[in-house]
Parts: sequence; C-alpha cells; structure tokens
Amino acid sequence: MVDSSPEAAAPDNPVWTALAGSQRHLAHALGDMLRFPADVAPFCAVPEEGTFVPSTDLEYLTEDAYFLGALPTVPAGWELRELSTVTQMVYTGAPVAAPPAAGVTVLDALDPAMQELTALAFPGYFRARTGIMGRYVGIRDGDQLVALAGERMDFGSSREVSAVCTHPDHAGQGYARLLIQHVMHGMQEQGVTPMLHVGSGNARAIALYEALGFVRVRQLRHARLQTRG
Repeated sequence: MVDSSPEAAAPDNPVWTALAGSQRHLAHALGDMLRFPADVAPFCAVPEEGTFVPSTDLEYLTEDAYFLGALPTVPAGWELRELSTVTQMVYTGAPVAAPPAAGVTVLDALDPAMQELTALAFPGYFRARTGIMGRYVGIRDGDQLVALAGERMDFGSSREVSAVCTHPDHAGQGYARLLIQHVMHGMQEQGVTPMLHVGSGNARAIALYEALGFVRVRQLRHARLQTRG
C-alpha cells in the first residue's frame, strides 16, 4: 500500500532523498556524503544523523555548504553552526485550478535576474544554476523581475515549491500567491504533491502557505559548515 500521508510527502532527510533518488544526476559523491554542485544548490547530505565525515571529504566543500535534516559529525578543525530550524509543509487541499496566466512568465533556467531577486530575501541559497532544478515562473515590471517561484528538490511523488519571493517595492499585490498556485498546478498536472520548506520563524510566509492549503509536518535542523578559528 502506498503511503499517502503528508509525512510521506516530506522526507525527514530531504537533500539525501533528492540526491539519492530523482536528482541523482546532479549528485556529487564525497565518501559517505552527497552534495549538489555548488553553483546549483548549497546543500550537502549524509545518509543518517551523526554520520562521520572526514576532513579529506570536507576540504572539497566551500564554507557556504549547508546541511538540512540529518546532520553529520565532523572532525576537529570543523564545525556545524546550527541556524534556525526549517519547517516542512505539504499541500493537502483539493486540486488547484489553473490560475490566471496574464503577466506570468516561464523563466529561462539561467536567467541571472532570479539570483539577483532571491539575494534580497535569502542570500546565498539560490545559485547561478539553481534554475536547472525545475520550472521557475515570474512576474516582471518592465525589464525588472519583481516576483518569483519555482521548483527545487524533487522526491519523485512530491516536489518542493521554492524561491518564493517578491521585491519589497512590489509587495502586497498577491504576486507570491499567484506564482505559488502556478507552480502547484503544474506539479499536480504531473501527478506530483507540492511541498515546501520555510524558516520556522517566518510567521507571515507560514500563514500564507496555510491559507493555500499546506499543513505543517515537522521541523528540521539546519546548519552551515565552517572551519574553526
């Protein structure tokens, strides 16, 4: 029997699940660790909590490498600086009707405007080639990209809604809701359940996602790798 619960759609070790599964074509293996290419996403993963990663593997990572969910054990000279927790949410509502298409553009995977916009909201997480991970849609004001949403990690039966952001000068116009619905509708047309990750302290975003039909599943630990000293 297939497990259709929200918990099943939101893996507790999401980066590993994506890199060992549907996005294995993007995986770089370093010993027991998997990582996305640094210009695609900043995430690394180990198969389970506490997996020891030696310096000979860590030295291939830059200091802007992050772990989400299962955190490794690292040797002397390295540390994992824990950040605020991340909340997983899964869509449990009815099928999403096709939202209005006027003004919504499917973006080129390598459009540098996406990285420029996301740098205002969550600097360092959206990389030059993050756009190859899925379909991204946006809204422009003239030549300026002012709102964005898309797909990032793929878990097979579920997929992550990501990079939801609006330029501060264009907030309050419903752009985020509209673009999320576009992304969700596209996923559901492919038989995929939408899910997402959001900072646990971001009450405004969580309220929007709950209003759209997402439910909270769990909180995940989140840490940045860095050298000591």
